[in-house]
Amino acid sequence: MTSSGGPAERVGPYRLLERLGAGGMGEVFLAQDERLDRQVALKRIRALGGVSAEKRERFRREARLAARLNHPAIVQIYDVLTAGADEILVLEYVAGTTLRHLVNAGPLAPGRAAAIGRDVAQGLSEAHRHGIVHRDLKSENVLVTPDGRAKIADFGIAKRPLEGEDLTATGLVMGTSRSMAPEQARGEPADFRSDLFSLGVLLYEALAGRSPFSGENQLATLQKVLNATPDPLAVAAPACPSGLAEMVESLLEKDPLHRPRSAAEVASRLASWAEPSTRESQAPTLVEPALATASWAEPPTLASRAPAAEAGLAATPGSAAPEAAGSRRARRRGALAAGLAVALAALGVAAYRALRPPPSPLEVAVLAPRVAGASEAGDNALLSTGVRVAQIQALSALAGVAVKSPDEVDAAAGPPGGVVAPRAVARALAAGEVVATRLDCRAATCQVTLQRVRGQDGNLAAAASFAVPADDPLLAARAVAAHLRAAYAEREARAGAGDLDVASGDFAAYLRARARFEARGDADLAPVLADLAAIRARAPRFLEAHLLESEVARFRYAASRDPRDLERAETSARAARDLAPGDPRPLVAAFSAAYDGGRLDEAERTLADLARFSPGDPQVLDRRALLASARGRPEEALRILRAAVASHPSTKMLRSLAWLEVQQGETAAARGHLTTLLARAPHNADGTSLLAQVELSAGDPARAAALYAELVRKAPRFAQLNNLGTAQFLLGRYAEAAATFARAAEIEPGNPFARLGLADSRQLLGRKDSAAEDYRAVVERIDRDPAAKSDPQLLTVRAQALAHLGRGAEAVRAVEAAVRLAPKNQEVAYESSLVYALLGEKLSALTNAQRAVALGCAPRWFSFPWFDGLRGDPEFRKLAAQPASS
Repeated sequence: MTSSGGPAERVGPYRLLERLGAGGMGEVFLAQDERLDRQVALKRIRALGGVSAEKRERFRREARLAARLNHPAIVQIYDVLTAGADEILVLEYVAGTTLRHLVNAGPLAPGRAAAIGRDVAQGLSEAHRHGIVHRDLKSENVLVTPDGRAKIADFGIAKRPLEGEDLTATGLVMGTSRSMAPEQARGEPADFRSDLFSLGVLLYEALAGRSPFSGENQLATLQKVLNATPDPLAVAAPACPSGLAEMVESLLEKDPLHRPRSAAEVASRLASWAEPSTRESQAPTLVEPALATASWAEPPTLASRAPAAEAGLAATPGSAAPEAAGSRRARRRGALAAGLAVALAALGVAAYRALRPPPSPLEVAVLAPRVAGASEAGDNALLSTGVRVAQIQALSALAGVAVKSPDEVDAAAGPPGGVVAPRAVARALAAGEVVATRLDCRAATCQVTLQRVRGQDGNLAAAASFAVPADDPLLAARAVAAHLRAAYAEREARAGAGDLDVASGDFAAYLRARARFEARGDADLAPVLADLAAIRARAPRFLEAHLLESEVARFRYAASRDPRDLERAETSARAARDLAPGDPRPLVAAFSAAYDGGRLDEAERTLADLARFSPGDPQVLDRRALLASARGRPEEALRILRAAVASHPSTKMLRSLAWLEVQQGETAAARGHLTTLLARAPHNADGTSLLAQVELSAGDPARAAALYAELVRKAPRFAQLNNLGTAQFLLGRYAEAAATFARAAEIEPGNPFARLGLADSRQLLGRKDSAAEDYRAVVERIDRDPAAKSDPQLLTVRAQALAHLGRGAEAVRAVEAAVRLAPKNQEVAYESSLVYALLGEKLSALTNAQRAVALGCAPRWFSFPWFDGLRGDPEFRKLAAQPASS
């Protein structure tokens, strides 16, 4: 090509045929590719002659990235050439015209505009899925083929925002002023939402025949893009359907966060208004077999639509020639047979789909953001928490995605400050992907580095780097959520999902409440619940406040056993479900509240809803096993969990299975699964705690005490303190045990387990009056607990307290109910033996003691004075002399 723009005879293997035109970036020529015998378009890029070799190479790299796009709605880039000082793109040649040319002739019919917009949105969706943003989408860059299809052209200044600086990052505002998004007009980085704004401009122009923002000059146009609200389409294009007008106007929102979530969502919505293209009307209709239905009405025949002369016979009105009638009958039989075949195919496909297991969702672990540096403008801890909250909400709103609970992720990632590779976290959690975030803060801003990491190989699926304000957690959270949605652009948004619908002050208050709850340094959660109620009153559509309130109330109920706390948890879960029926988390909260309250039928119904909502989610199996165990079907629960672990060996699943195995006396199997768990996640406190429990019940109580003491040192939580007290009690260190149980009871004053341990310790220390008071408190608290009738552990705790108080008949009834619920539970068998020993029922005590040892209970548990009445029995002496189970 000559410098003057006239065509040269040849460029490489391409023979130039004619000059097609010129645009903002260069000239376009029609050429013949003589190797493949096809016509192509060559575009000479003007602006690169004087730039550095580094930037020229960057342009070539970005062009090659765009060349990866292969979609019917995108003009394909075939090659990138260098000719002297010029860079040349080799493009698919598209016959037709530009959308700009069509609009210049007048507004398009709404159906035609929607069809073109649908094609453009589908092309953008494909580009965004690969991390490529167009940045200069306008009607001049949309080609419309003779059969009505639209193709996006000119990705020449498109950039890949996840790759770093691009060729055009020179500090200038790039793009076409009337079509660019407000953030581009301000010189800010463009992302996929900027393309959605430009698509809105394109659709407005197609429907109204004019630009929504054109001014007297470029500066005036940019001012309108930044500040003006265009005329409603109801005025500018009265024929436009109201729903289509509303969607276009949502694309033109100044705030990127208020625009639709993705180009795929826009394409889906535009399809409902789009008229068929010429190609669509000429092509045969393809029917999904599972959705096809057979109609037994007579279909119209070809002869009935053809002129009589073409049939070869004259036809009189109301009659048909014999041959034509016979032909019609044959065709009718053929049509019926075809309809029957389609119906049978539909049944077959439907049956196959019904029987085949649903695909598992993509499980994603969101790591707690790592913070480096310190800003002067805000609280980095709140900023980090807000970012993670927004990420979890954004991912929970995507179809086919299941988000791991933060507690499970943190347990796998280890203590704060430690660095565990995302791939290692993914392996521990059996997660498909990990989202890792780093905040580098200084002065008034924090630079966010966002990574989507594949769990299988640790490679990046997407990445982004951008700045957020350090003093506004809500604005930062929204920006991070938007970038994360862009990184998962291939995933459709669920209808009815929630959003961060809250003011900045209330969001910060919510984050502070969450921080206090997660610290759990004090036992009084009433201030946290009061703050959440106030936030919810001011921001009733803020989903996260409802979910956190339900979680805090459930946690408080575990300590208080006050039904009002459980009722509050249920109310908040229902409100969350009403607010965001497209988010699975309210269903999880509702299930947990129902289960904690002992309403197993309601929990089962909620779990069925969750299974339909998130088919294939292994967490559904975990909860199904929990229900089976609560209903007294431990063998079924074990089968469910073992199948789940075989396909999904996450730390949570391994821990759930090991816990159930401990309950069923399968100590060796539990140890094996806990060893696997801790090999994958050495810092997992839950796994360490359960291993200590195994040692406590069937192994070495001294080792158990050491493990629990270390856990208490790291985090003095109730469960660890209560179990440490039990280990000290078993070792005969009653004064230490009493002090430890007292600490646990301070954290959860209403918890009957710690109060029973305290009562037992005091009794063996000779403080019988205090012990009796504690035993009575245990009975009173369990009697107020709605879950007591279905919880074998609560039943045996109540039975022990009743036996110590001399209420034998009530104690026996409670023990019998517990054994019916959990006939193979080691702890239930042991505690039943203890109750019968206290009541002087030697035969029943011995029988249950033998059963407990057979289930894995260590014989040393029978060393307490409560069993002194059995020591003269030779069978009991034989049992007590057995070595501990391994």
